[in-house]
Amino acid sequence: MAFYTEDLHSGIRIAQVVGLTTTAFFAGKTFAKSFSATPALLHAPAPLLAKQWKTMHDSDKALAPAVVAIGTSVFGYLASREPRNSKAFILYTTSASLLALCVPYTLILAEPIIQKLEQKAQDLASASLTDTAAEAGVRQEDTVHQLVDKWATVNLGRTILTGIAALTATWAAVDKLDIVPATIKLAGGAGRMGH
Repeated sequence: MAFYTEDLHSGIRIAQVVGLTTTAFFAGKTFAKSFSATPALLHAPAPLLAKQWKTMHDSDKALAPAVVAIGTSVFGYLASREPRNSKAFILYTTSASLLALCVPYTLILAEPIIQKLEQKAQDLASASLTDTAAEAGVRQEDTVHQLVDKWATVNLGRTILTGIAALTATWAAVDKLDIVPATIKLAGGAGRMGH
């Protein structure tokens, strides 16, 4: 039998838990949007799809920047406590960098698609939610369905970035644990009192 232990004060453990939990949660949430929610949404007619996508997107608008800020700060702090070039320093720095990379990734790749989808949602707001002819005559690559599909693909990239960030930070936290052998010793009579 073995117990895993590391002599860390509770502030560091809390930072590890907060960083790992928020990053893993965000990775799971972005994965679910791309692989569960989006395929279901794509069955809707264009006006309804635009409205549903906008509702889903707006509900998480503040989440991504908050998770990136928290994760980058926490993992950057944890890296700063480690000796340079140590495995934990490299892993925490990698995690912080991957989370920070989500910002330019989103601005460069996702934002143009998001702006087009928000415009579609505004343009189709007055159309009947089940109107199948609302986008008649629109070029194929500009349809709501095509844009939502592109957005889901780009969103997958954020899933990969945040997922790897969570894994490397977990590796850094777990790698520092030592294995301490634990033994159970049963003593009877006066022997159990140390005599």
